[in-house]
Amino acid sequence: MTTYDVPTTLSPSRIEAFLSCPLAFRFRSLDKLPDPPTLATVRGTMVHRALELFHTLPAEERNANTLTSSVDAMLAEFVDHPDIVYLGITGDAYGDLSAQCHRLSSATLDMEDPAAINAIGLELNIEAPVGPVTLRGIIDRLERAGDGSLIVTDYKTGRAPKAGYEKRSLGGVHLYSLMCELTLGERPQQVRLMYVSSKETITDVPTDQSTRFMSQRVTAVHGALAQSCRSGEFRTKTSALCKFCAYQPWCPEFGGDPTRAVLEAPAVLQGGA
Repeated sequence: MTTYDVPTTLSPSRIEAFLSCPLAFRFRSLDKLPDPPTLATVRGTMVHRALELFHTLPAEERNANTLTSSVDAMLAEFVDHPDIVYLGITGDAYGDLSAQCHRLSSATLDMEDPAAINAIGLELNIEAPVGPVTLRGIIDRLERAGDGSLIVTDYKTGRAPKAGYEKRSLGGVHLYSLMCELTLGERPQQVRLMYVSSKETITDVPTDQSTRFMSQRVTAVHGALAQSCRSGEFRTKTSALCKFCAYQPWCPEFGGDPTRAVLEAPAVLQGGA
């Protein structure tokens, strides 16, 4: 059975990926198999870029018209993007995608006053040592509130979680809060998830308890990952996400052979991002 070097760096998204399905994590992050883009992932990337462009404008210039211009500028950038080419999105299909990006980006105007946002970091790269691993990630927006406190904001273009599952969805932004505290010496007073499709915002306040829990969680996940790397055993975990997984043909839950993935997947998934 193949064993792997234990990763010394992780991101919030990779942590969630390992928890969602260790085998899919192995395929993507350790075997480095192609990870083809989907319409949903591309749309999310595009909306993030449009909002980044918008919030680089001076506060007094942020309005509905300049948001439209920011989306248009993003669309001009993405028309020949490798993910767009891979998915074959052209003509009317690109027009439909463009309309969706305009709608999702414009939703933020109903969720907050853009002129009141004091962003000190957009698509901000951040890293911090946490226990045995270095955490790395990109914060969509780090801002100063009117009282001077920090706020971590993350845009989401997918569905908001069902009632009762909101706390679980906040894990990533709580990790970013921990990273801010470790690198900036300041704990954000609020973390936010903005679900632009439904115009819902989920907020939470980082505490000593949540910060301690996140640090312990990172150490625990890394320990489980290290055990899998040394043993070569990466279990499967079925969920509603399985139907979107590009690695389903090699998953034993669907009759596949994981040992053939490294040989077969690059050809089958060629062109993936």
